[in-house]
Amino acid sequence: MQGNAATTIRQRLRHAIVLIGAATLACVMFAGCGQVADVNGTSKTADTSGTGGEPTFSGPYAAEFKKQYDQAPTDLVRNILKDGKITEAEVQEVYDDYNKCLEPYGLQATWTLDRGEGVGQYRGSMSDDEQFKVMDECHAKTGSGDISSLYATMNMNPDNVDQEAMARKIYQCYAKHDLLPSPISEDEYMSTMNTANVTDKSQFEANLRRWHEFFIEYMSTTFDGQPDPNYKYDQNSPQGRQFWACGQDPLHQ
Repeated sequence: MQGNAATTIRQRLRHAIVLIGAATLACVMFAGCGQVADVNGTSKTADTSGTGGEPTFSGPYAAEFKKQYDQAPTDLVRNILKDGKITEAEVQEVYDDYNKCLEPYGLQATWTLDRGEGVGQYRGSMSDDEQFKVMDECHAKTGSGDISSLYATMNMNPDNVDQEAMARKIYQCYAKHDLLPSPISEDEYMSTMNTANVTDKSQFEANLRRWHEFFIEYMSTTFDGQPDPNYKYDQNSPQGRQFWACGQDPLHQ
């Protein structure tokens, strides 16, 4: 399957904005996150005894489940959410629905927890903007981006810790394990590379670009999708594994 790598990265960025910060985004976009948390238990089982049998959610992600359930575009998404759980198999199920929407346009998507969403064009010659439009429309119709983002976020942050606090913990994990390519203070890191609570799209992308370029030794491609000549620590190296472990679960490293 042939795909435009820069398009894929930018599109992942667009749909990853709800996640926890630059390290989380990188975990979803570029490298393996490894261990999978117990997502099924994160939001607890929903109580369906409310009015009209509508589920009542509890646990750290109760608000997120309720919002997505209320706004669900399909019965499939409602059925996935109604028990207060999301499994990886259910994410793949909703991505099957997403691919049915993409297929007439010659696009095909894959999704994994360690690499997030990748989209390639195997037929036709749509521009980046045309692909973005189709992908946004299909995400809206199927709810696939919302379901996968919530699943990934729950894996990264099962207790739904404040986003900025989690981003600081990630920095502290990098510093603790001597993973910073060059000296940078926590405050400077937060102001220039953190994406938690950043809602302006251009600033979000600029911070993510700076993050990616700062940690380029851990990246197999540049931010624009080209092979990275400075790639040094892959996921099989001790330093590479620790880097991505800090991004996935900084509280337990």
